[in-house]
Amino acid sequence: MVMDMSSTCACKERVEVARGQGGSVGSKATISLAVLALAQLGVSADNGAFSVAMSEMMSVFGCSVADVQLANTVYALMAGTFMLASGLLGLMVGWRRTFVGGMVLMVIGEIVTALAPVVELLIWGGRLAVGVGASLVIPSVLGMVPLLFEGDKRKQAYGVIAGSAALATIVPIPLGMLVDNFGFRFTFGALVAASLALPASQPRASKKFDLVGAALASMGLFAVMFGLSRISAWGVADPLPTAPFTIFGLSPAPFIVIAGVALLIVLIPVESWMEREHDVAILPSSFIKSAQVRSGVVAIALPFFYMGAQGLVATSFYQLVVGLGGTSTALLGIVSGVPMLVLAMGIPRKFPQVNSWLVVRCGYIAIALGAIMAAFGVRGSELTSIMVLGTLLGGIGVGMVNSQSNNLVASAVPAHDAQQSGGIQGAARNLGLALGSAAMGSVMLIAVNMGLDARVESTAVLDEPVRTALEQTVYTYEGDLAFSARMDGMGVSDPVAGELIAANREVRANAGAIAMSTVAALAGLALFTTFPKRSKDAAGE
Repeated sequence: MVMDMSSTCACKERVEVARGQGGSVGSKATISLAVLALAQLGVSADNGAFSVAMSEMMSVFGCSVADVQLANTVYALMAGTFMLASGLLGLMVGWRRTFVGGMVLMVIGEIVTALAPVVELLIWGGRLAVGVGASLVIPSVLGMVPLLFEGDKRKQAYGVIAGSAALATIVPIPLGMLVDNFGFRFTFGALVAASLALPASQPRASKKFDLVGAALASMGLFAVMFGLSRISAWGVADPLPTAPFTIFGLSPAPFIVIAGVALLIVLIPVESWMEREHDVAILPSSFIKSAQVRSGVVAIALPFFYMGAQGLVATSFYQLVVGLGGTSTALLGIVSGVPMLVLAMGIPRKFPQVNSWLVVRCGYIAIALGAIMAAFGVRGSELTSIMVLGTLLGGIGVGMVNSQSNNLVASAVPAHDAQQSGGIQGAARNLGLALGSAAMGSVMLIAVNMGLDARVESTAVLDEPVRTALEQTVYTYEGDLAFSARMDGMGVSDPVAGELIAANREVRANAGAIAMSTVAALAGLALFTTFPKRSKDAAGE
């Protein structure tokens, strides 16, 4: 059978990859792990550069937070939507070819990002290409770990990969200095060289490709994430002026989300049929049937959801309200990055036999507490100790969960599916990041607009033309100076302008607090997923 042949080939390839020519199993595996960790660091560093370049890009392009949010979302969206397909593609054409193809796309995307004259090209050219490239690279990284390692060594290897992602939160320190001194174009140009320096992983035997499943999964996931990302710009129900069209007089964003969910629902029986009839699927039944895989996917996605939300809310607060530059913002990455790095790598190495779900539960609690503290911190206009402490707790929680989550998924499925699990792991990570940024960005911007619209409506002393202009304005999350300039440009004079500036300060604080409180609630709810029924095929905790 194909399954048995795949398993036999996997075992044979594991020996060949580990031994190499004239080398020991341990040394070859260690070198390969270093290569994979470097690749993970390079991919993650791209997001770090983009984060610290936020205020610089807004200044260069004259764009809003919503545009930066869209650029962030497009990257994670493209990466996440194609990762399920890439997990199977790597088995079909070989991990090395998949890896190299992904790196080529990322380099092209970095060049376009560095040279883009307008923000639209940066988003739909540069960020799109980098996202598709990452969708090929990350499953190659995660898929090679089960090929090279087993048991506690596999858990430790996944810890190293997670630690590499955490290290990328510290990388933005030099990137932030480049942003402050040379601008974001030079920063992304420097990343091109780093991308070119990353080596490739090992090849893998080919098999038939699930084109139908890949199309359904990619279209469904794209529709869900794109629709969510556009809610803040197009409206939840009543369409905003920026909506390109309407459906039955309503905003198109929720309809796009519903269409995507419908495609994903159809995907499940289609994949069952593909596996039964053709012995191939981008979403094997072992992934769907295993309670541990489902809970493990949540454990992979939630930390990245938190990082996406925290990155958008906290970075907006730091740069637009507090007024920090790229270097100062990046320096705050140490607060969360160091515990992420230490715990993601340290727990599997020092405590390989610890109960994985106990560690994940403690991580969820730390993430929830960190988000609650951040909700209090963003209510002010200065960087306070509670905000820093919340960032620290969030980093601790992410590090704890990441130390276990990837291995929980890979160890819950049979050996012949473990390599392909890199696709679902990568999809969960990037969709979590995209959803965190898009959903919490939408929550924040909707809260700002609802709050300011209510305040404008209750303000009696306003000329009718000015009132009409204010009512038609789509507001964004912005600091006092930018909002004051907006009021001046619209002809709003004192004392009404002063009242609206104070109102913006209040609704802005409420919006950030609502977003981070939502993250805390989701982390609390995730605790109920940490008691899965043990699968008979599971080899992990």
